[in-house]
Amino acid sequence: MHGSSDQQDSTPNQPQDLGIAEKRLILIAALLQGLALYALKFFAAVEHWSPVWQFLCYTLVITLPPLIIVTVAPRLARGYWWIVAAYAALLALLASYRGYQCTPADMIDCNWPFAFCVAVVVATFIVAFLLRAGATDTAQLRWPDYSAQFHYSWDIALTVGLTLIFTGIFWLILFLWQSLFKLVGVGFFKELFEEDWFFYPVTWLVAGCGAILFRSQQSFVLTLKRLLRTMLVALLPLLAVLTVVFLATLPFTGLQPIWDTGHGSALLLWLLALLLFFTNGVIQDEFPFARYPKWINRLLLLALVLAPIYAAFALYGLFLRVHQYGWTPERLWGFVVALTLALLAVSYSIAILRRGGHWADWLPRLNSGLALWVLAVCLITQSPLANFWRISADSQAARLQDGRVALADFDFFFLRQKLGRPGLEALQSLQTLPIVQQDNDIAAHLQQLLAPKIDGKLRENPLQIHARAQRVREIPVLPEGAPPPPQHADLGAAGRACEQEGRACLWLVQDLDGDGAPEYLLFEHRDSSTDQRHWLRITAHTAGDGGWAVFADSSRTTTESFDQLQERLARGNFALRASRWQSLYLDDELLFDPTQ
Repeated sequence: MHGSSDQQDSTPNQPQDLGIAEKRLILIAALLQGLALYALKFFAAVEHWSPVWQFLCYTLVITLPPLIIVTVAPRLARGYWWIVAAYAALLALLASYRGYQCTPADMIDCNWPFAFCVAVVVATFIVAFLLRAGATDTAQLRWPDYSAQFHYSWDIALTVGLTLIFTGIFWLILFLWQSLFKLVGVGFFKELFEEDWFFYPVTWLVAGCGAILFRSQQSFVLTLKRLLRTMLVALLPLLAVLTVVFLATLPFTGLQPIWDTGHGSALLLWLLALLLFFTNGVIQDEFPFARYPKWINRLLLLALVLAPIYAAFALYGLFLRVHQYGWTPERLWGFVVALTLALLAVSYSIAILRRGGHWADWLPRLNSGLALWVLAVCLITQSPLANFWRISADSQAARLQDGRVALADFDFFFLRQKLGRPGLEALQSLQTLPIVQQDNDIAAHLQQLLAPKIDGKLRENPLQIHARAQRVREIPVLPEGAPPPPQHADLGAAGRACEQEGRACLWLVQDLDGDGAPEYLLFEHRDSSTDQRHWLRITAHTAGDGGWAVFADSSRTTTESFDQLQERLARGNFALRASRWQSLYLDDELLFDPTQ
């Protein structure tokens, strides 16, 4: 597998340029995808389909044409279309199952299925470069060698990226076109370019043309790959230094500052992922780190040997969060990513320790295994075998059932809004818990959450709302002897503001409009850690026909500390003055209020 950089950039098997038939097929696939997406958006009946059919149709329409566009070639193995058909059938099953998790449609709104889209895109990318490497210029499908996998993975990634840039520039030109004609009073092109029947077919047809252009210009793609590799070669030592130096500082700082940030595990995983990616981009088919001086070579090997420690720290931090708050889809994905990087880092470290400078002999097997592992993970996590919504719902419900989380601290809204059908079923099962049935507020809260339509007001646990409102009413009230805010007042926003770190609050009771009913002004004082000026916000609350509400607020800076402000307000030297500017009315209609 050793060779020069020129050899490594050559195309495996040297496939022929795209022929007329392949170019026509690419254009047809791109145009059909655009028309299909337009049809799914145009027909109003699609919105009333079951999520099962919506997921199935959108998944096949979005994934299959690009798979054909980036893999079709002049000489393909006879089993190529069977693989495409089998993958389409598998995607249809997974999409149908994922759509089922969003039923009943009148109860569950899955919004944009980001995790599902990412998993399908990554899986399709892996299938694409494996298929192109194993079905190009051969009569029978074969398992591709590592050099072909490496080449086609980069080739497809760069082709897709360049095609997106090409399509974006095309639309920038059209925007310039419509703007120029709009200057002279011609609005036809603006209306034309904004029509869906124009946007979808034209955009995808242009993307197909871009794919043909860049697939036909292999020399340009290879040149770009060499440029990117040059960047990786220059930046990899910097990453290695960061890896070693940061690890060397941890014995002096400890790990607690990492966990205190709330995203320390993610930063560690980013560092590890970049180190492994840059390493693979530099090595390729060449003797490991051959172009570096010996001391840099050893530094790079040391960084790779130490890399598993970062994966261990990230997994440890993740499990700390799981122990505190249970599993969620985000933590499950974090675990999958951390485990994948840990397996790869440990494999590289063992290879270096056992093989020394020739450790890259293991690279083909390790990276090929990684591709299959990631493909399996992407597909299995969208199947009943590892439904992250189900795992998360069961984890959260179990924490309430066995008392690991108090009833007042449990997030019922998370189950209802974020976990689809499994979350809804978990909520229904929690209704039968004695601890829930014994609390009228929680029982009513669950009843509202299980209604077909819910709003953001149900986001917070009612017991937390009551506790916060009580804490707000315990805030000092001036002048002395004035009553606290009434029990029926909705003070949730005020409570959240006053509970933030570094803030202090107090109430000031004044009759601002002279109607005999007092208004309540909440003073929020926030200390500044950089200078002597502090931030002060005043929010005025009143009880009107629509209930308790905020009718005005203002913010400014002050040099007074909270104690000084409280002391000055306690002296009570207040005066109410009429506004200099009066409001303008036409009959009973307010036209202009200068105070707003």
